[in-house]
This record gives sequence, C-alpha cells and structure tokens, in this order.
Amino acid sequence: MKSESHVNVIVVGGGAAGLAAAAAAEEAGLSCQLLEAQDRLGGRIRTVPLKSGVFDEGAQMLNGDMRAVLHLAGRAGAHLSPVPRTGIDLCIAAEESLRAEDLISADEIEALLEEQVVRWDSPLEVLRALRLKLKWWNTPWESVGEVKRGLKLLVEKPAAPKDSLAAALSALLLEEEEHAMAFSLFSEMLSAAPEDINAHAVRDISSRYMSERGDLEFQIAGGMGKIVERLASGLRHTPRLEAPVHGIRMTGGNVEVTAEAGVWRGDHVVVAVPPPAARRIAFDLHGRDELDGLLASFTAGDMIKTVVVFESAFWRRRGLSGSVIFSDPAGLVTVDASLDDGLPPRLIAFQGGPLAREWAALPRDMRQARLLNHLGRAFGEDVSTPLEVAEAVWVDHPWSGGGYNATVRIGGNPHAVARLAAWGDRVRFAGAELDDLFWGHVEGAINSGRTAIARITGDLKTAARRQLA
Repeated sequence: MKSESHVNVIVVGGGAAGLAAAAAAEEAGLSCQLLEAQDRLGGRIRTVPLKSGVFDEGAQMLNGDMRAVLHLAGRAGAHLSPVPRTGIDLCIAAEESLRAEDLISADEIEALLEEQVVRWDSPLEVLRALRLKLKWWNTPWESVGEVKRGLKLLVEKPAAPKDSLAAALSALLLEEEEHAMAFSLFSEMLSAAPEDINAHAVRDISSRYMSERGDLEFQIAGGMGKIVERLASGLRHTPRLEAPVHGIRMTGGNVEVTAEAGVWRGDHVVVAVPPPAARRIAFDLHGRDELDGLLASFTAGDMIKTVVVFESAFWRRRGLSGSVIFSDPAGLVTVDASLDDGLPPRLIAFQGGPLAREWAALPRDMRQARLLNHLGRAFGEDVSTPLEVAEAVWVDHPWSGGGYNATVRIGGNPHAVARLAAWGDRVRFAGAELDDLFWGHVEGAINSGRTAIARITGDLKTAARRQLA
C-alpha cells in the first residue's frame, strides 16, 4: 500500500465538521489532508436538483443565532429565505385535528424534562430533585385527570426502560394527546424511538442548547450545499475522495491513518465522522477500551425526508401554516419549506425513528402513497396531485450510519457526548453530535471541527513554551 507524505493534521470525514477542521488547520498554518469515504463532500449535507429548484436531502434549516453558518452564507453570496410561519400549526391525534397552540409546547416539554430527569450520582442534582419534590407535594394537583394518570403510573409496571426518554415522558403525566404529540416529536427530532434513548443525555443536550430561537427561521436559496462549497473553496490541499479509513494507530511518534487509497502519517488526527461510522475504524491507541465504549454508546438515527411540491400553497388559504405533528404514525412531522424565489410552494415531511425504518423497507411508490394519504388527513384531497415528489432515505446509511444524528442509547454512557468531545491527545473527535451549544445542527458541526483544531494548536503552543523554558 502506498505511503503518502507526512502532514501536521489528517482529517477523517468531509462533512461540515471535517471541512471546518481542515480550513481551521490551514488558517493556523498547519498542513492538512482531508480523507472522505464518499465520492463527494458534505456528509449529511446534500443538495440535489429538482425540476422545481433544489432539494436539501439532509441539513436545511437554521436560525439567526447560528453565526458560523450565517457568516459562511454571507461570504458565499447566498440568499436567506425566511421559513413561512403564518397560520395555524396542527397536531393530528387519531382522526382528530387539534390546534397545536391548545397543547403543551415543545419548549415547555423540554423544560419539564430538565426538571424531571435527575442524575442521582450528583449531590447538587439530588438537592435540586428534593426541592422540586417538596414543591410538588405542596402544590395541589392541577386536575383530576393528572391524579388518575399519576396513580396509574404508580400501579402499572413501566413499559419503557427506567432511564429512557420514553419513561421520562410518561412521568410528566401529560394529557393523552400531549403525550402522543411529545412522543412523536422526539421520535422525529432524535430520529430514534424514545424507548431506546438515554433521557439524561437528552436532558444535557437540551439544557446546553445555546439559542432560545426556533431552528426553523431560514433556509438557503439554492441549498445548504453552498455552505459546503464555501468551506471547501479555500482549502490549499485537495481533499481525497473515495478514501474510506480502516485504521488509525500510533507509530513512531506519529499517527498513522490507513485508508483504501493509501497510508497517511501526521502529527494529529481529527475524526470528523458520526460515532456509528467511527466504530468501523480500527483504533490502535492508548485508552482504546474506553474509546470503544464511548463510540458504542451512540445509536444511529433513522430518517426519511420527503419534499412534496404543489402548484399552490392551498393550506395557507385554509389558514394553516403547513406545520403538523402526527401522533399516529409517531415520528411524522411536516413543515412549509417554500422559498421566496417564486418557485412552486412545497411541504417537507420528516419520517423519523421506527417509522423511517419501517417505511424504508417498502417500495418507493408505496412509501409515497402512504405519506400522501396521511398528509390528506391534515390538508385535504389537494395533496393527492403534487407536481413533484422526491425523497432521501437515511436508514443504515453506509457512511453516516443513518440520519440525521446519533444519540446516546439506553445502556450507553450518559456522558458520552462530553467525554468523546474531550477525548484524546493526538487523535480528537468532532461532529454535530459532539457540540455542546448547537447539538445536531450544521452550526454545531462547524463549531466542533474548529474547536478540535483550536485544541491542537493550543497543545502545540504549550509544547513550544515548554521547549523554550
């Protein structure tokens, strides 16, 4: 196998995190080689052409607090199109169509979860929990229904694992419709079944999220691919495509990276692929057992994203926003993703978690027929005649593991996000899953990639000072 030249930094993965890391390394004056397994850059950002514009098969939306993405979009000359938000949001519970504003909001559910989920190994957390319990006992029950739900929870055997997100949601004692909405929403947001997800990890992600704004404020006209193009445009060293990495090991004071395309040696490595994909790499490093445990703590998400293009935005004529959460099937959520560029209006449907895995096994035409049937429950028969339908299936993806994110599973290390982000010396990890401010977003991936390089340059400066001392 051919041995390539030595570089300061090798970046594994050409998604937003890897590209941001490579750009930051070169800006710091370091030589850098990026290796990407696929025949394209972008990872879970993928913009494809349609008859009526483009389709962001992966990442798409952002908000005004995501400064890194906004800055890159500005440098690329990209137009930010506001996401349409006028009209009534719906929740379809069984055959009933409910106004979302009459139910508990997602923000309120996340706030309740932050109170409900407690780390019993932390004295401060225990004190907080005791204060909340005391407050609870001194506060009258809100309704007879809440009393009944509380008693039912006490006498019935829990159906979900103790530390799972599903168990935490049940303990909130929500109304039936609100519980179903929350269950469906988290199935889509995390692309996984709440029964399989560690509630402590979700609580940590939610509590650290930097922005108080919703993440559906803007989309980039022409697609999120413009961010990939901008990140890649300034790289001096051409990324190597179709170069999946099989092994990373320390040898002779260097880090050796073995890929199908050759062997690279460097002073440092940034592994910027999702944890489920990183598990496919053979690591021969100090602390390998701990690293294997951290990577194994994550479960890949399952997601199908479908764009449905129409001649007119008929839902708006009915006073609807296009935003719908379906309680059945759980994990189905829609949003109006029309642009302000005069192209035909469109709805995006997200099918997350077990629903995505179930539908991924179906023929494409059957999948789309089922989707349109459910959309008809919310919007009427007009949905039966779309101009165009396109989809992206992110289930068992060969290079990301799935989509859009990997979440800490039940039985995994609840601290896996923070520990993997801080892990290593010569080998560091980056990705949307590891950012503590914008977890799961392109903004988080960029922040994480840049942070990995900042730590490397910090180590180099410390070493240089020691040599001079």
